[in-house]
Amino acid sequence: MLSNFQEKLDQINHMMQNFAEMIIKSEKLCFDGFKERDMELLDEARDTIKGCRVTANEIDNEIIKTLALYGPEATELREMVGYLKITNELVNMAGSIKSYVKHNKALIVSDFNMEDMKDSFIPLHQSAYNSIKHMVEMIDLKRSEEEIRALFRSIKVEESKGDDLYSIVQKDISEMLCHIDVDPLDYMTVLKLAKKLENISDHSVNVAKLLLFIKTGGELESY
Repeated sequence: MLSNFQEKLDQINHMMQNFAEMIIKSEKLCFDGFKERDMELLDEARDTIKGCRVTANEIDNEIIKTLALYGPEATELREMVGYLKITNELVNMAGSIKSYVKHNKALIVSDFNMEDMKDSFIPLHQSAYNSIKHMVEMIDLKRSEEEIRALFRSIKVEESKGDDLYSIVQKDISEMLCHIDVDPLDYMTVLKLAKKLENISDHSVNVAKLLLFIKTGGELESY
């Protein structure tokens, strides 16, 4: 039979997984909304993470109550501290998705043609989605240390892809601004769109570092 404290740890871990799955669902809707230029899918993506701050506060309050009730030490305390920082990263990730939705809808309203940008944006979307997917898998701390490290490496690969793809978008936009008579503000919005996708992978890496800290210990980094 599990101790009351272990049951609390499992409850908090489950809440964290649900929070992360809410984010991956939202990112999938963003991806579909981008490909189909569908405002309703983008609105659904935004609504999926509407209560993210409330969810984060609920998790943080459970962590604080658990710390107060059980006074955990060593590994258990490390897990609690890591989770407190992870909720903030997940809220920031949700914020990037909300901004993405706003900028994407603005481009649809302006009837901006994204066809020439799809070759870089679709893999950029895929990279952001993959990074969240691996992050969700990594939150299950019942996995072995080897599995956790393998998922961490996968997230780092996706982050690197995202950086490279964002650089490609920047280059493409620079060239288009020189040759196409289009409102430059639209291209700046496209750049913001790409940056938000890159940010999602960055936040996934930050969460992954915290999860690795929870699992293996070591130095706790600030982000």
